[in-house]
Amino acid sequence: MKRLRSSTRRAGNSSGRSSGRSSGRSSGKRAPNLPSDEDLAIFERALKETADDFLLLRDRFFAIRRAKAKYEQAISTDLSQLPAEDLAQMQDRIEALKVTLESHLLSWREIQEPFWQIVRFGGLGLVAGWFLNEWLR
Repeated sequence: MKRLRSSTRRAGNSSGRSSGRSSGRSSGKRAPNLPSDEDLAIFERALKETADDFLLLRDRFFAIRRAKAKYEQAISTDLSQLPAEDLAQMQDRIEALKVTLESHLLSWREIQEPFWQIVRFGGLGLVAGWFLNEWLR
């Protein structure tokens, strides 16, 4: 009697499982997890900012390249044959190009983060030094 009941339970379970599978998912694949509209908007903004930063960097690169070419051209000219007036103008242009190159190479935007890290960790070092000095006395 026990064998008969267990076999009917197995048959009932197997038929129940197969009918559950056919009525549930027919393809057996999960639906893709799509990003929300907010995530897409955030990504789009970040992509636009990155593209804008790239364009600024590209423009800066070409400006530096032009200034360097002008500087090298000004240096390579034979200055002994020029009149004093032209020589003074050339020296002024060379100085202006040096300033342009230096200002493009060192901008506040690039040294801002290292500057504040030095201030932050230098200040923490001073505070820790004063604390240790007082504690070890």
